[in-house]
Amino acid sequence: MKVEELDLPMIAVYFDHPNVTESFKAGRPLPPGHVSVTDMLEEYLPPGHPLNLDGMLQNPSKYQLPLGHPDFADMIVLKTLKEISIPVYFHHPNVTTSFKAGRPLPPGHVSVTDMLDDF
Repeated sequence: MKVEELDLPMIAVYFDHPNVTESFKAGRPLPPGHVSVTDMLEEYLPPGHPLNLDGMLQNPSKYQLPLGHPDFADMIVLKTLKEISIPVYFHHPNVTTSFKAGRPLPPGHVSVTDMLDDF
């Protein structure tokens, strides 16, 4: 199957998401807690493609992309945070500050994935 014949998905990520192709080539692994790439892409993989994408992306220096492999960046659409506005209570912590500080969501917090699903 030729690359041009593949039905590649488009995956929306935030504006500050690292360039996936550059990260893979540089041997930078997926960060801990990253959503499953296997779950996102499994249905699009051509016959014979390895299925453990998460394992490969967690250890990229052990793998080399075959000639003609689609560029990961061709499946990525960057979204800006300015497009997203979700009302929260006045006492809600600053999301950007909390994220950059590595603070996890508190137990019982509503699913952010569900809130952002429409974006």
